[in-house]
Amino acid sequence: MKLSYVESKIFSKVCYGFRRNNNGIIETIPDKAKVVEMIFLLYLNGNSLEDIQHYLFETQIPSPSGKQKWSRDVLNKLLNNYKYTFGIISHELFEAVESLKESNCRNPNRSTEDVDEWDERQEQNYCGLMP
Repeated sequence: MKLSYVESKIFSKVCYGFRRNNNGIIETIPDKAKVVEMIFLLYLNGNSLEDIQHYLFETQIPSPSGKQKWSRDVLNKLLNNYKYTFGIISHELFEAVESLKESNCRNPNRSTEDVDEWDERQEQNYCGLMP
């Protein structure tokens, strides 16, 4: 699949699963696009980043940098990348994964009380005294 010229301009950096053709148009690389979709589906089906990392290693799918083992950071960035909705995965799949990631987050957003306490601390001067 090829993106339009305007859509291609959105991509400053070409992500795994895509390439830029001689005309500067972004197009998918079918075999790598399948890997991207598989990663999203594996995560959506309850696999952790470590599980996906292990699976990719066992099936000998090299990382975007060509290494034998994918890092959890690379997998996490891939799962957070909205650009994959441009021809590789559906918007619905991306949103489902995002929702699941939010529910699995180990560090949920701070409560209002935490924010109020932080604001109060910021009002103190460097000695810890209120102005």
